[in-house]
Amino acid sequence: MKAILKLTGYDFSPKKINGNEESIKLSYISNSDGSPRWIWNSQNKVPSFLKFYNAGNKSSWLFTKMIQVIFALQLQRLFFKQKKWFYTVEENPLFDCKGDWALFTGSQETNDKAVLYANKTFYKIACTETATQLIENEYKVLKELQLARKSFTTPLVRMVNKQIIQLSDVSINGKRKTKISDSHLKVLNEMALIKKQTIAVEKWDWFRQLESNFLEIQDSRIPQNLVRKIEFLLNTVTNRQRVTIGFSQGDFTPWNQFQQGETIAMYDWELARVDRPYAFDYFHFVIQQGALVDRKNWSSIYKDLKEQCVDSKGNCLFNNDLDTFKTQLKWYFLTNCMHYLKEYAEQEKWQNKIERLLNLWNEGLDLFFEEDKAPRELVIMEVFDSIQNSEYGALKFPNFAPEKLSEASDIDIVIEKKGAKKLLHLLMNHHLVSRVSVQKKSFKYAIQAVLVDGSILALDLIWQIKVRGLEVMDAHEVYKNNPISPFGIRQARTIDSARFTALSSLLTNTNVPSRYSHYLPLLEKSQNVLDLQINYCIQNNKSDISRLLQFIKKNPKNQSLLYLKNSVMYVLDTLQNYTNKSGYVISFSGINNAEKSTVIEQIAQRIQKQLRKPVIVLRQRPSILPLLSNWKQSKEATELATINTQSSQEKNKTTVASLLRFSYYYLDYMIGQFVIYFKYIIRGYVVVYDKYYFDFINDSKQSDILLPKKLTAFGYHFLMQPDFNFLLFADASTLMKRKQEPTKNAIEELTSDYRELFESQQKRRSSSIYQSINNVDFDVTMNQVLKTLTIMN
Repeated sequence: MKAILKLTGYDFSPKKINGNEESIKLSYISNSDGSPRWIWNSQNKVPSFLKFYNAGNKSSWLFTKMIQVIFALQLQRLFFKQKKWFYTVEENPLFDCKGDWALFTGSQETNDKAVLYANKTFYKIACTETATQLIENEYKVLKELQLARKSFTTPLVRMVNKQIIQLSDVSINGKRKTKISDSHLKVLNEMALIKKQTIAVEKWDWFRQLESNFLEIQDSRIPQNLVRKIEFLLNTVTNRQRVTIGFSQGDFTPWNQFQQGETIAMYDWELARVDRPYAFDYFHFVIQQGALVDRKNWSSIYKDLKEQCVDSKGNCLFNNDLDTFKTQLKWYFLTNCMHYLKEYAEQEKWQNKIERLLNLWNEGLDLFFEEDKAPRELVIMEVFDSIQNSEYGALKFPNFAPEKLSEASDIDIVIEKKGAKKLLHLLMNHHLVSRVSVQKKSFKYAIQAVLVDGSILALDLIWQIKVRGLEVMDAHEVYKNNPISPFGIRQARTIDSARFTALSSLLTNTNVPSRYSHYLPLLEKSQNVLDLQINYCIQNNKSDISRLLQFIKKNPKNQSLLYLKNSVMYVLDTLQNYTNKSGYVISFSGINNAEKSTVIEQIAQRIQKQLRKPVIVLRQRPSILPLLSNWKQSKEATELATINTQSSQEKNKTTVASLLRFSYYYLDYMIGQFVIYFKYIIRGYVVVYDKYYFDFINDSKQSDILLPKKLTAFGYHFLMQPDFNFLLFADASTLMKRKQEPTKNAIEELTSDYRELFESQQKRRSSSIYQSINNVDFDVTMNQVLKTLTIMN
């Protein structure tokens, strides 16, 4: 503050030096770091410092009104800090410090220039060489604009000296507008014509300078996957590529302008230049307002960008050409990101708004990767970018680009709870995420994000490492001081991943997945006390985990009141988990060589891993009643058993025997559906049927049943229909390559019957899904099934 005011003609000191000083009380409002942001004469009758404030949303408007009320009631000294200063006047001061004035000391992140409001005008005061160049540029631009014919208003400007320019106040009778209007579009079109030209990129000196500066950035705070995206786009730019450039204010935002009737009055021209890409100012206005003031997500901002470029007469800034719109948006992102990333790298401390902008730019750039990367890949990249500057540890995470993670893999991140909340908020507002379900437990968030293409991203965000109510590892030790990998990931130490894997397996009595088995040998070499206990348990084939449990319970975090707290939380987590669960039933149908078994096996694994639901696989029916071959007690049962054991070539052809057999199976369905529901469905299980009742309708011969199709179809009306029904089929020639029987005609007839049945059922029953899939490409089949399960469930 003292250095700034000295440039205006005053020498301030907190105490008297030679006795010739005059005194004055100054009031101020501080930045978050305690440094003064706004300073003013305590005798001011009006809050002149509000000249520097943008009341762009409801909260800022309320703040403005509150300040005005405080001044109207003359209660300043009750609400604002005051300090007595002593000063001497140097030659020709800019203003009377005993009068009405206010000083803005500059942005907290740069602090390179200050703005003084006095004498009903503004003075920009440069405090660095860079700032001096900026105000000199502003002076030259404004002088040139004042000589030109234009529909918009600019401040009158006077060069006081090399470090100070004086600007007239253009805010009188003006209102700030937060949305692009016809007046804005008129101004944008008018400015675009100033020195507009289309040139080859190789002649675009400013762009190449931005690129050079960007590639030299060495700042670990810059999100690495964002950098990779920009580098990828730069590699697509060729020297001969044509680009339209022209005049741009550079900071065309709602807080740098006022609207007076139909006229726009603009100030802050220090970033103006003649070689920015066409429509740069338009994109900047909408994105900055949406990101920093309205706090919108990228989906909402992108919608605004496409809507606000058209005026009331239907004239579009991009001639209604979406390709032109996207091209200019790409140039905006490239030039703006490269410029500000260089500037951010030079700042010692970052404000919160920088993190918000980085996340928004990251999402915005996704628009240009639709053909190169799947939504899941992009979301994973942005998840890790958003927490790059936080402490966390990614458990069991491979050492390669994060987006290459297998679709069958989930992500376990040990992080502080506030970091977990931030990540959850990111996913819930991400434009590539269609739905997020989360189990909020006392020690973690178990998140399942369904993306716009139906793919799934599963994450565990852990702030306490617990298994069955016991804290088995110190989370803080796992996430602290992890270095950033070349791919922007803070991987947990390998030994921590090994412990987590082993403890999770041992204490839940499950096997370690084969892809994580390579971690276990690390524990064998360790002399850590916990690792020795784990090894002892593994070497004894998990037969006795009591010794390991006893050791874990000796941890102070598992004793006395903390043990009681952990136990209560475990019970609550279990109850919540139980009440929140909802299972469902899936059936797969098709003739025997449609490779249902392979699909079912893989789908069951994917549901367990990605959808995080336990799976039960049943063959054709609930099987609550035993097989007919097990009935030995009665003559009738013996006859049925004889029927059941005959070969397929000697099937019983009597209607009575078929009816008895069908009745027995139907009774199993009727009773079994309720057993299955209460035993599994309400507990959150997914029940997968390999074949289902549909075989009794279309292919009853396989079960030694010869009854009219209408009769067996009629019985389906009284059963609980599975939630998802998939028919897997293929053309006869493909199926016959897999298996030589049945005949081509039989395959085609059965396939036709199944498809007709599924089509008719889908028309009748809107509450269930009946979907036929041509099972030729295994990966396509898997993706289609999973997409249906995630989108419709």
